Amino acid sequence: MENPGEEEHTLDVAHGDRAVSEHLKNSLRLLREKTDDNDFKEMVDDIVAGRSSLREAVSSPTFEQVLNPFVEQAAEKFENMSEEEWRQLEETGTQQFAEFREQLSRNGGGTHRDDAEDEDEEDFSQRSWLE
Repeated sequence: MENPGEEEHTLDVAHGDRAVSEHLKNSLRLLREKTDDNDFKEMVDDIVAGRSSLREAVSSPTFEQVLNPFVEQAAEKFENMSEEEWRQLEETGTQQFAEFREQLSRNGGGTHRDDAEDEDEEDFSQRSWLE
């Protein structure tokens, strides 16, 4: 969060779903760490801080240039997955989002709100849906 005590926003593409928004923000932060592109890093900072829209960013050449290699790797991995592996991945993702929503609810935050975020952000770097 940019300024402690400042309310956290929900990303535009999350339609008010805090769990989806937090997942997307953490995914963007992970991608930010994996690139040397300063324009992309600045773009991510602006999106996460609420200064710009993810919806607008995805159409930018910078976003495409950085994400294309990751998308190609993921597409290759997913093309080679069996139906059982797909089912397992779907179940894992569904379970992890349910757990995250429950955690947000326990911490006083609903899943469909634009209220302040807890200061302790969950580390999504070990979540299987980000591999």
